[in-house]
Amino acid sequence: MIIAIDGPSGTGKSTVAKGVAKKLGFLFFDTGAMYRSLAWKIMQEGAVSDEKAIGKILDVFQFDIQTSAEGEKRYFVENVDVTSKIRTQEISLLASQVSTLAIVRKALVKIQRRFGHRANAVFEGRDMGTVVFPDAELKIFLTASPDVRAERRYRELLLKFPDLAASLSKEQILSEIEERDHNDQTRAISPLKQAKDAILIDTSNLTAEEVIDRIVKAKAKIRRRKQYDPMKLSYAIVYHVVRVFFKLFYRLRIYGLPHFKKGAAIIAANHTSFFDPPVISISCPEEVHFLARDSLFRIPLLGRLIRILNSHPVARDASDASTFRQLVNLLQQGEKVILFPEGKRSETEELLPLEKGLSFLVYKSHCSIQPVYVSGARDAWKRGRKLPRLFGKISCIFGSSIEWEEFEDLEKRDAMEKITQRTELAIRSLKRWFEEGAQGEPP
Repeated sequence: MIIAIDGPSGTGKSTVAKGVAKKLGFLFFDTGAMYRSLAWKIMQEGAVSDEKAIGKILDVFQFDIQTSAEGEKRYFVENVDVTSKIRTQEISLLASQVSTLAIVRKALVKIQRRFGHRANAVFEGRDMGTVVFPDAELKIFLTASPDVRAERRYRELLLKFPDLAASLSKEQILSEIEERDHNDQTRAISPLKQAKDAILIDTSNLTAEEVIDRIVKAKAKIRRRKQYDPMKLSYAIVYHVVRVFFKLFYRLRIYGLPHFKKGAAIIAANHTSFFDPPVISISCPEEVHFLARDSLFRIPLLGRLIRILNSHPVARDASDASTFRQLVNLLQQGEKVILFPEGKRSETEELLPLEKGLSFLVYKSHCSIQPVYVSGARDAWKRGRKLPRLFGKISCIFGSSIEWEEFEDLEKRDAMEKITQRTELAIRSLKRWFEEGAQGEPP
């Protein structure tokens, strides 16, 4: 789940977002810190007013967030800890200026979305609910009077940098806030504005804790709504029966469901067993589709089950073109499709090289990729066996979503190559995470 908190500077966004994330056990992402980090890098390179040079910096810009032993967030540009370096007024104003550049916002939005698809998270900034995460489950817009915001900023700076007391004034900060508001609200690219479905909270006369409580209560109401589209009755019946079967006889464990997101996607998984398609289908919290060899439909019970679970038969002599048309049509309708990009079942637990079909489909449909690793299915139903073993242990692990935006600016050949590489790396990472003890959230 993503909670997007927007608003002008001085409304308490960072404090509130951190508090909400802590109360809910979500990740916290300070987008302002990311823009300031880029501004710091630009200043270091002396490229403040050179858009071409800024473009070159963006090509190699590496931003990361790490947590110290004390639980404090630390921000890094390449290997440099810039946490304390990016909180000056000079950096803040430069961040506001460079954020008006289309190339900057486009590049950094990709970084934000990449972080956002890792787990439940709280994002704060100025265009989270309107541009970066327009489908966020909960959107908040904070506001406050300019005088209150200037007073807050003045106290914050004095607390952090007491040596600046002689050179700071509330009048100066108020003027800078008004200038930044003007820049943020009038820029052509992603201007600061309240999303239509965002909840407006005026923080002028509220404590941070009061604002946090309001957001947590709003989140509770959101979570009472259905998170996923309802399943067809026949699908739901088979889904739950088969799920109980695998839970009972194969002790099915499902990891990483917070990574599962709504919308069109290819669920790309390793493939070692006939069990893989039904296991993945009943591990997903909403309906999915998959292609299956027509021979599977002749297996009495399995054939009926997979047909109800949205499987589509493919003949051995079917052309690749007709198969791809089926898949692209499903994806363009907003469906999720299970795909085994190795092209055939592996005889071991090792992942085979991925074929080009996956990258072609992503390039044609512009959908996301949901990497999945299935463990234990091969032992339960090995290749060559007519029937499976009745008992075993199977696990299904969902990884972080891979978004089309990562590849949209690349040439077709480069994009398809990168898509294949990223997917293979993601599945291998899930396998390694599981084999190393399955601690925390899957990557």
